Amino acid sequence: MNHHLAPCTLLTLSMLSAQTAWTQLTPALSPPAFTAHAMAYFLPTDSTVLFGGQFAGVRYSDTWLFDGSNWTQANPATVPPARVAHTLCYDSLRARLVMFGGLSASGATLGDTWEWDGSDWTQMNPATSPPPRWAHCMAFHPLRGTTLLFGGYSGGNVNDLWEWNGVDWAPIVTASSPSPRRATDMAFDTVTGNMLLFSGYLQTNDTFLFDGTNWVQQFPATSPPARYDHTMETDLARNRVVLYGNLNAADTWEWNGATWIDRTSLPMPAPRVDTYLAYDWVREEMTMFGSSPTPETWRYAPVTPATYTVAGGGCPGTNGLSPSLSTTLRPWLGETFAVTIGQLPNNSIALMISGLSDTMWALGSLPASLAAIGMPGCLLQVDPFLIDAILPVGNTAVWMLPIPQAATLLGAQFFNQGGALDVGANAANLIVGNHGAAVIGGK
Repeated sequence: MNHHLAPCTLLTLSMLSAQTAWTQLTPALSPPAFTAHAMAYFLPTDSTVLFGGQFAGVRYSDTWLFDGSNWTQANPATVPPARVAHTLCYDSLRARLVMFGGLSASGATLGDTWEWDGSDWTQMNPATSPPPRWAHCMAFHPLRGTTLLFGGYSGGNVNDLWEWNGVDWAPIVTASSPSPRRATDMAFDTVTGNMLLFSGYLQTNDTFLFDGTNWVQQFPATSPPARYDHTMETDLARNRVVLYGNLNAADTWEWNGATWIDRTSLPMPAPRVDTYLAYDWVREEMTMFGSSPTPETWRYAPVTPATYTVAGGGCPGTNGLSPSLSTTLRPWLGETFAVTIGQLPNNSIALMISGLSDTMWALGSLPASLAAIGMPGCLLQVDPFLIDAILPVGNTAVWMLPIPQAATLLGAQFFNQGGALDVGANAANLIVGNHGAAVIGGK
């Protein structure tokens, strides 16, 4: 039996409009107003890395770093040749940025592979490599643990698929494939666990997923208009793929694992192509730079992010452990939020204590000692507005909260604390664990 937070179950208000927004930033220093550069976030140094690009007819070999507020130009000991129409992506398994191909300053088509380790570039020397190309796309596939490269222009438009494991490139042969194309883009879809690809130069507005074996065309209910030289990036916190870039229109779209959602809202960056998004893992926002007459830096992020943080401890039960809350989800409007209560004793009943405060309750301030009711060493950490009883499976139980798509819930807070009915643990036969603090966000 699982009761739900009263404010969430009673409100059935109208659906919300888009809950994300573009914000133009004003860094003290910026790179030149590059176009056709490449950009990716690098977690070990908490920085977005930009390499190459063209400005005023000149192709550059600069490396720039963005820390979420300001740009600084790096001075690595080794510098790859200047280029445009190349690709750069973050290999989170090996903690490296991978760069491949492009067009050199002289216009030659490049087929070199480089890696960034946070301070310097290293040219790799694989035994096998994709043919030189430009206007291809590249993204890291976390389930395969490799960087995937697709298509581009290599003496003509191509549709081959390759993967890089940090040592060598290997082709991936599929039974079917998107048509040969350049100036397309792809990103990993965290919902389906597949690689998502959309449109391209002289292509329709087609959508494909690579399922690890084959490319499968999708036919979503809604799709963006056809386009090329756009940019796509995975938002890990919201489980969405964000798409931006259109020569004749300023629009933003998101893929939710099943269909495309139009997220266009003002203010918006002016229409542009050959710009790039990078997802900042720490700040949980998109950074976009370039492809405009002036060196613009933009942020794209939810207006109110969903958060859930766990803190505090508990009192042990008959198994010597206290109940422990954990989750990989977040409390988003319109979704079901679930929290696991772990480390439960055998033959127990799990409890979830929920309330609207973790500092005050009817009898005073929190946390409050429960020794007076036969629970020595136990602390009440949240206002006990509701108490849910849940039958465990093994030594874990799952508490679930459907959150309506209700405007008044955006930014609302709630708190909960895990517990259990544990015969013999103390005089009250009850134990409690740590507690969680939630902020309801909008995607």
